[in-house]
Amino acid sequence: RSRDPLFVLRDPNAPEFAIPELTLLADVSTERLALRRRLFETVDSQLREQAGVNAADSMTGFQQRALQLLTSENTQRAFRLSDEPDAVRETYGRNIYGQSTLLARRLIEAGTRLVTLSWAPDANATWDTHGGNFKKLKGKLLPQLDAACSSLLTDLSDRGLLDRTIVAVFGDFGRTPKINANDAGRDHWNYCYSLMLLGGGFKQGLIYGSSDKTGAFPASDPLIPGDIISTIYHCLGLRHDREIHDATNRPFRLVPTGDVVEALLA
Repeated sequence: RSRDPLFVLRDPNAPEFAIPELTLLADVSTERLALRRRLFETVDSQLREQAGVNAADSMTGFQQRALQLLTSENTQRAFRLSDEPDAVRETYGRNIYGQSTLLARRLIEAGTRLVTLSWAPDANATWDTHGGNFKKLKGKLLPQLDAACSSLLTDLSDRGLLDRTIVAVFGDFGRTPKINANDAGRDHWNYCYSLMLLGGGFKQGLIYGSSDKTGAFPASDPLIPGDIISTIYHCLGLRHDREIHDATNRPFRLVPTGDVVEALLA
């Protein structure tokens, strides 16, 4: 659990956007929290000294990290979207996904090593277009994605962060090449689909592979998910074929199948 993420289950576009895990109670200032921490450390240190326990272990790693998040100005600043000019917020899109993408950029700037943005808190309301596929794509989904993604890439590039930040945009499957009877919807299809990999060691402007004329099956240079994650790991400086061990010390290959795709690399 030491590697569990911090979930931001709030709408960054809301006027009173705040993260409960990073927000002190109204009657507890940072100074008061610091006093409580010092009192706790003093009492705990004395108790542990009497018990013969190292005082350096007086507070668990979880407690330390929680306090650091609550008291870190760098962390608080990263989540303060109100610091961004209105013009910048508008370019990302004044919606939950556009502002979440802007928040992702601010977290990367603050030193966060991995940020994941889920574009489907309610799948039926977003990209799972079993009904009205073309209306949803043209009217809402694609304009929102275009604004958020292009603004993110522009900002990362302007700040000198794109070369060391991998931006991966993908879903877990594609859509059927033929429409259904539900207002021209498209259902699940895992035989052929596309994704975007940008920055962080990948070639710019490269279109790799192709599909047949209906987008049903690959026509050239097909890849499997293991190829994609292996190439991402390579850009991160990790061997995809390295051996790792689980809690019972059983060996596993980091990526069970797949290989690095050299043609994707800059």
